[in-house]
This record gives sequence, structure tokens and C-alpha cells, in this order.
Amino acid sequence: MSITKIMKEAKLTILICLLASVALFITWAIFETMDISLINNKALLALSLIPFSAAIASFLKLMKIKKDPNIMISEMDERLVSQKNEADAKTLKMLQGLLFLTYLGYTFMVPEDVFHSIGWWTALSIFLFSLFAPFMFRHIVKES
Repeated sequence: MSITKIMKEAKLTILICLLASVALFITWAIFETMDISLINNKALLALSLIPFSAAIASFLKLMKIKKDPNIMISEMDERLVSQKNEADAKTLKMLQGLLFLTYLGYTFMVPEDVFHSIGWWTALSIFLFSLFAPFMFRHIVKES
């Protein structure tokens, strides 16, 4: 993969993320000034931070590549890729534990919501997906 292609992808990612972030922020500002309350307006403000954070991450990656173009060679080194995959796996395990604690906490703190609340079903669904997704993806990759 060429460095120029990676830089173009990073620039495109920055542009798309900034546009999404600005659109969400402007929507929040319009809803706040016009006292429109279709949804929780603070959610729009919070959601605008996600693509903004992704844009910042892509910008930092782009600056890192511009500073030292040879960095891409080190990112393709098998040992470094193995270390990255190991770190990703440990992160997944930590997130699974956090999701399990969230699910248990929600179940014990608000027992009347069990089987009735969308929040309880969402926590359960995300937790179960985090448990079974690695097996499903491994199976998909193995077959292709």
C-alpha cells in the first residue's frame, strides 16, 4: 500500500468526520435556539464529539506519516502487527468484562426493568454480541 494512497484516505476520513461532526453540532445548535425537543438535544452534542475524535485521530496519523514516511514500513512488520493484534485482543477482553459488569449492575440496581426495559435488552445484546462475534468473524474469515 503506497504512502500517497494512505495519506489520501486519511484526508478523506478527516473531511467526512468533520462534516458529520459539524452537521450534528449545527443540528444541536438549531434545536437549542428554536426550543425544538424531538429528542434529547444533549445527545446530538455528545454524538458530534465521536466523529470529531475520529478526525483528530486521523489528523494525528497523517502528521505522523508526513513527519516520517518510513513509519509505514514499521507498521507492516509482522512482529509489530502481532503485538497490535495481542493488544486488541486484550482490549476486547477488558471491554467484555466491562460490558458484563454493566449488565450485572443494571440488572441488580434496577430489577424491575429486567425483561421489560430496552436498556436491559440492549446491554444484554451488546454483551452477548461481544462474546460470540470473535467466533463468527473467525468462521467468516476461515471460509473466505
